[in-house]
Amino acid sequence: MGATSEQRDGRTVRAERTRQALVDSLLGLLDEGQLTPTAAAIAARAGVSERSVFQHFPDRETLFVAVAREQYDRVVPTLRPIDSSLPLPERIDQFTQQRARLYELISGVRRAALLIEHESSSVAGWLTTARQAKAAEAERVFRRELDAIPADEREPARAALIALCSWPAWDSWRTHQRLSVARSRAALAAGIAGLLGQR
Repeated sequence: MGATSEQRDGRTVRAERTRQALVDSLLGLLDEGQLTPTAAAIAARAGVSERSVFQHFPDRETLFVAVAREQYDRVVPTLRPIDSSLPLPERIDQFTQQRARLYELISGVRRAALLIEHESSSVAGWLTTARQAKAAEAERVFRRELDAIPADEREPARAALIALCSWPAWDSWRTHQRLSVARSRAALAAGIAGLLGQR
């Protein structure tokens, strides 16, 4: 009885390790810019057989959910609430520093997620949650300035702020305009200051 239990426990531990290795493998490939890695590539990087991918993740949604959770777990520790009572220049500095760090970390996974958002309810759900959370944080940090804008101008300003602080804006600076991280952060800071700082 004890031996059987130990064997089962050993198999469970090995299965969990393999599953984690596959998730880490896919995340690593996405981070490196391989946006649509094959099961063979995922398995090879994890050091397991291709069959293991399908044994542990019978469908793509299961794998996507596992990867999304792992991504969440590695991103959350990098985020710290910004004190909304600080002077605007200090808030802008801290906010842009945090967004730069976050967006550099998630860019590979985000690009891959956007390719399948239309066909994966899991991915679509995670992206919606992330977008809402980042929009809410931008509003919270700059609430004082938003509230000072006349009511009939506030909603357009809010929409502009959210777009400016979003990952697509960051990707435009980094990928399409080929700006460095420092210059992209400066562009974000200038945009926020220009939108809110002169009111």
